[in-house]
Amino acid sequence: MFTISQIAETVNGIINGNPDLSILGVCDLKNSSADHLSYIGSDKYKEFFHQSKASAMLVSKDFSIDRNEKTLIHVENPAISFIEVVHLFHPQEPPSEQIHSSAIISPTAKIGKNVHIAAHVVLEENVCIGDGVRICAGAFIGENTTINNGTVIHPNVSIYHDVIIGKQCIIDSGSVIGADGFGLVKDKNRYHKIPHIGRVILKDSVWIGPNCCIDRGTLSDTVIGEGSKLDNLIHIAHNVQIGKNCAIAGQVGIAGSSILEDNVSLAGQVGIIGHLVIGEGSTVAAKSAVFQSLDPGSFVSGVPARNHKDRLRQDVIINQLPDILNRIRKLEKPLPITEDNSIDIK
Repeated sequence: MFTISQIAETVNGIINGNPDLSILGVCDLKNSSADHLSYIGSDKYKEFFHQSKASAMLVSKDFSIDRNEKTLIHVENPAISFIEVVHLFHPQEPPSEQIHSSAIISPTAKIGKNVHIAAHVVLEENVCIGDGVRICAGAFIGENTTINNGTVIHPNVSIYHDVIIGKQCIIDSGSVIGADGFGLVKDKNRYHKIPHIGRVILKDSVWIGPNCCIDRGTLSDTVIGEGSKLDNLIHIAHNVQIGKNCAIAGQVGIAGSSILEDNVSLAGQVGIIGHLVIGEGSTVAAKSAVFQSLDPGSFVSGVPARNHKDRLRQDVIINQLPDILNRIRKLEKPLPITEDNSIDIK
């Protein structure tokens, strides 16, 4: 339990209400509880303010509403401050140095301080594990792989050889990092697999969700840039380059050698063919298929993906096509002929 004063000090906020109010925990804005704290991230949630049972709210500095009996803490960014408050009530356990007896660790592996290695983990030759790393049960780490400080590898992750993982990364269960890509050469109706001697490099603060596949490069490397976040069930093919702070939603597939520049957002089930460049700050809407490179700042949707506003206008026209076709058919009908062979235009 914390008082409003303690919470405000943590988030560097300004109190509007009772500074001595005791808060038992955090809650959702709608599924709320008394004596708990929630937040309003944007004005579109204002309508839920008075409906919420939460006793206190984190709000923006310019937030203005009749607060009634609620206590407000004004902050720069309510969503970011709410993360800090969640950590306040639910602190993360510090890493503890522990290596389970069932782990199989090569004598050539280097392990830092405060490393936690759970049951049935395998570390092959010349693996390098940084300080504060946590490797959960059943994970496999291939030879010559480096995992830097503070990274968490969740259960049953497979990390192949010659992979470099940065600091404070998260790799969720079932993901495979560093398998060979789908590099094939066809000769006389037979496919030949190209050897993949590139690496996978994850920069600092990358999050890979459950059941993702990040293929190693053929000759050069597959790279995921600093701060980028990947949702579940994503495939990143060989030689793909992803920039900083990109957000990629579930079931996205990116084909080989494509480049995502910084701050690109891909919604669910987007497909991108190979050897394209998706410009910085672009957004691709859900279920889109991208067949050509995009300029920086693009917002595209559809199959094939095209400018979102243009596509909406085109969809309006497409929806009108049946009516337009019926009108054309009526115009094409032959006009009635009178007995004296003149045209009746009544």
